[in-house]
This record gives sequence, structure tokens and C-alpha cells, in this order.
Amino acid sequence: MTDTPDITSPRVLTEIFERYGLKPHRQFGQNFLIDANIARKIITAAGIEKNDFIIEIGPGAGALTVLMAKSGAAVLAIKIDHGLVRLLGHILKPWPAVMVLEQDALKINWKELISSYISSGTTVKLISNLPYAISGPFMYDLFKAGFPFHSAVLMFQKEVADRLVADPGSSNYGALSVLSRYYTTGKVLFDVSGNVFWPRPKIGSAVLRLQPHSRDLSESEEEHLWYLVQGVFQQRRKTMLNNLARLFPDSRPDLPALMAKVPIDSAVRPEQLTAGQFAKLARITYNYHK
Repeated sequence: MTDTPDITSPRVLTEIFERYGLKPHRQFGQNFLIDANIARKIITAAGIEKNDFIIEIGPGAGALTVLMAKSGAAVLAIKIDHGLVRLLGHILKPWPAVMVLEQDALKINWKELISSYISSGTTVKLISNLPYAISGPFMYDLFKAGFPFHSAVLMFQKEVADRLVADPGSSNYGALSVLSRYYTTGKVLFDVSGNVFWPRPKIGSAVLRLQPHSRDLSESEEEHLWYLVQGVFQQRRKTMLNNLARLFPDSRPDLPALMAKVPIDSAVRPEQLTAGQFAKLARITYNYHK
């Protein structure tokens, strides 16, 4: 290919797929972005600078990747589909600063990946149009790794985006919400209609920005936080006292006093607590058990 094809054109995209013997794979949750305006909005929201290093998960046919390549930034695009990796290799030939890695996004060791490809001190940004099926597990993996990015602009199923930025007390608030708020500050930037994808999904999407912030817990206390948060939301309709008694049965007599140190009421339910309250409770209960 001597000229870069317009991947956001439905006609061009279908022609390329026919030429390469490709088709959308349902098992990978593939829905390809075919709207140039939405692609530009996502790239603008990411605030890409020439010296940035961008990691893109799920580049599809390259609608966002080509725009990032044209910005002059270094890009590492990670894709599991071998046929699309081959296609991307041809489309992105004019930009040697763009690498395509064939790998499962759910099997990435983020610290190893970043140390292998990126120089220390480089600003690392994450961009992704995530397949709906892996959104939750993927975000848990990022938080487990400490969210090692300067910022992230991500497109999710609307429901997942809402969960990531949900407020305490809302119906979408759960374990993923708490961990997202502990590691990052998040904001939904705009909604995206299913009409801008091929094939068209049955549900809408949203683009959000996540930026890391400082954290107070030690590594061991953070591990305890995960146990605490995921444990109590397994039975979210129970009071925190009953949940903690289930998680820490040997400490039941002392739990009301430990909760009072946060302070939180014994009758409060998990969805009513902020990420900060969970973090403080994790530190108190962790150090009590040492």
C-alpha cells in the first residue's frame, strides 16, 4: 500500500477486509470504529504530544493508530487477532515508530512490558477501544499493576464506563468503582452511538479519561484492600458489620470499635462507603491483624 487507506470509511474497510480475507470475529468482541470525527475526538482527548509513548489495546484496523502515528508519537499497538496484526503491519509501514505486538491483553505483565519497550522518564499514555467482554477484567489488571500510566482515554460499553466513575450510593457503584476511585480520577467525556461501529453493537459506548493520583496504602495494605472490597461486594445487601464478621470471623468482638475509627456506622452497607473510607478501613483492619 503506497497510500494510507481511510480506515474510517465503511466502504474502504469492507474492501480491505475482503482483500485480506478478514471478517469481524464475534469471539473477540470486534466492532470497528468507522467514524472519523469520533476518532479525532478520542485522539484530541488524549492530548498526545510528540515525545509521548502510547500503548493502544485493541487497535482494530487502525482507525486511532494511524492518527496517533501521524502525531509523531511512538505507539505500541497490542492485538490478539493474527489477521488484523498482519493487516496493521502493512497499513502502518510508513511509520517506523509504530510497533504492533500480537498478544492477549489479559495476559500482559504491565511492569515488564513498560520496562521492555519504554525508556525511564517517558510519558506513557494508554488509549483503547476495548472489546466489551474483557473490559472489567482488563481494568482490574490495570489497577493490580498500580495503573502505571500518565493518563488513559478509553472507550467502553456505557455500563462499564458508568461503573468506573460511579458515586457511592448509586446503582452502578461496586467493587470496580471503589478500586477505580482509589487508583484514579475518572471522568466520562462523551457518549458514542452504536452507529459509528461496524458491525453495529446492540449497546452504546462512552469515552472516559482516567488519571492516576497519589495513594496512601503500602503494597501489603493494598492487597488487603482488594480482599476487603471484593469480599464485601459479594454480599452488598448485608451491612458492613456482617460482611466484616464474615471476612474476619476471629475479630468479630472488636469490629464495631475498628469501624468507629474510620469512622463508619456498623449498619452502613458497602455501596455507601467512599474509596477513601475503604482505604482507611483496610489500613485499620490490616494492621490490627498483624
